[in-house]
Formats: sequence, C-alpha cells, structure tokens
Amino acid sequence: MAKARRLTEEERLRIAKERSEGVSARELASRYGVSVVSVYNAVNHASGRRISNGSRTRVLNLRVSEAELRAFDASLSRRGITHRTDALRRFVMAADDLLAPDEYMTEELRGLGAALNRVGNNINQIARRLNEGRVRGEVAKLSVPEQAEIRALAGLVFDMSDQIQELARNRRRALELEVSQALAPLVAEVRDGPR
Repeated sequence: MAKARRLTEEERLRIAKERSEGVSARELASRYGVSVVSVYNAVNHASGRRISNGSRTRVLNLRVSEAELRAFDASLSRRGITHRTDALRRFVMAADDLLAPDEYMTEELRGLGAALNRVGNNINQIARRLNEGRVRGEVAKLSVPEQAEIRALAGLVFDMSDQIQELARNRRRALELEVSQALAPLVAEVRDGPR
C-alpha cells in the first residue's frame, strides 16, 4: 500500500478556502492527490486554526427582504464592491463611528425646539385674546402690530422648517461620508487588487 501524501500548511488552507467556495471534496482530493478524508481533515484543521488565533469565530445571521437586499447590493455595486460579507464586516468594525449620536444636530434641534415653544406660546396668547373678545361678543380684529407679529411667526415657522431640512441633508451627507470611509479599503482592494 502506498504511503499517503502529506499536505503542506499552505495546501490545507487552500483546500479549506476552495471547499468553502463550493468545490467538492472529491474534486479537491483528486486535484491534490489525497483522500477525501484528508480533504475534510484539512478543512477542520483550517477551522481550528482560525478559532485558536482568535480570528472571526462568530457568524451573524440577518433576515432581509428581497428589496432590501437588492438595494444593499446596488449600493455596494455603485462603489465597486462585490462581496457583501466584506462590506458587512467593515460596517461592524466602523460601528462606533457610524452609530455615534450627532452632537451638533442634537444641539441644533434642541435650539429649534425651544424656538418652536416660544412661537407656540405667542400663538396661544393671540388665540386667547381673540377668544376672550368673542366671548364678550366683540368682533375680533387684529391690530396692525398683531398682524405683523402673526406674519413674523409664520415666517419663523417656515424658516425653522428649512433649517430642519438642511440639518437632515447635512446629516445624510455626513453619514454617506462615514460609510464611504468605512468601505474605502474594500473599494481600493477592488480597484488595485488584494495586497
């Protein structure tokens, strides 16, 4: 009986990689001149090696709709990225930056909220005066300064609406930049090839 060929470490890792990509154990055994059992041993060896050196031992499962997956793939494709897992790994590694609260936006919204409260109080005072006059049977008339105040309040509300929209656009641009920075190594790898 002929002695079984011994695989090198590099061959074991290559076999494990090819097996994970769907190449059959029988085909790998034939290609490397070893038994099918040796192929499975190589796969187990590579798995044990990853666990022992602390690399990527956890698997995350995520259910998404077809539409969500197509949108995610399209977003990656626009950046030239073809591997979802690499992109997801980059997002996990960049989670601290991507999920950090936007302090500037929070402060701006707090200020806009306070301004809206002031507007609401002014409108309530005007409405109360008009209601009091109506209860006394008076015809509600607004003086010229009161009319100007109402127009100014309406203008303030529209300005605040514009500011909120601008804050949202700025936040979206900032998030797009953070996502692009998180994915930049993958984009470079696709463009320049693996290092």
